[in-house]
Amino acid sequence: MNLKLPNTKLMLSRFDSYSSDPVEHDHGDDYQITIPLEGSTFLDQNKVVNKVESSKHFLTFPGEKHFHFTEEDKSRILLVNINKHFLDHVVSTKLNNHVNDIEFFNQIDYSSEKLIKTADELIKLNLFDNNHQIQTEELEWELAEIFLSIQKGSHSELWEKEYMVNCNPIIKNVIHYMGENYHNDLSLDILADHCKMSKFYLIKLFKEVLGCTPSQYLLGIRLEHAKHLLLKSDWDITKICFEVGFGSLNTFERVFKKRWGITISEFRKKYKI
Repeated sequence: MNLKLPNTKLMLSRFDSYSSDPVEHDHGDDYQITIPLEGSTFLDQNKVVNKVESSKHFLTFPGEKHFHFTEEDKSRILLVNINKHFLDHVVSTKLNNHVNDIEFFNQIDYSSEKLIKTADELIKLNLFDNNHQIQTEELEWELAEIFLSIQKGSHSELWEKEYMVNCNPIIKNVIHYMGENYHNDLSLDILADHCKMSKFYLIKLFKEVLGCTPSQYLLGIRLEHAKHLLLKSDWDITKICFEVGFGSLNTFERVFKKRWGITISEFRKKYKI
């Protein structure tokens, strides 16, 4: 079975004893996840051989040469291809462009049950009828999110924080309020009053969920907006400073250099097109 969709490709492959893929190959711009369903399969990735069985699932990177083979056991595997550009888009959307050039570990030691379930839904939906565009897009997005949740990499810390934020209505509410009002004077008292709790409990909650204080998180929002305006507008630095909510130019210059490692003027000169 070989099902090609707009952003993903799903394949069910059976191997007899002592058989293999026809040739060593790669998948262009796709990541490929090898998920064992029955028996034991071996995966040769650039002459490095791993046994794919039970809880051990492996990731093949875009452009990476590889092939599957078996020894005594017959096997059945599910191959899930996800296009790199689509995956980058999902990450960028969920994490607000905070992660670039994700680096993944190739072994997955977590259960792929949810991945298999969603892949199965996509197969059943599209195998005999491809007139389900909206449902397919939703399921492909879900497949990518599940993959990013179980696949450890450079995105994981931010991804897990995003998950925890979504699971915590108070944090989610405060962050939304910050996003709508970052350009105003937002003291800790104002934020605590907005969510009807003490400022000390709000600080404690932010540290537990996000590893930072509300003030530190707000600072990050302001700096991201400042960076955007520096690159996309012709406003002078002073105007940008007050537009994003900083109370003084000295503070803006100090925290900007601490975060990005260069001065505001140097940043704009280096990166503005």
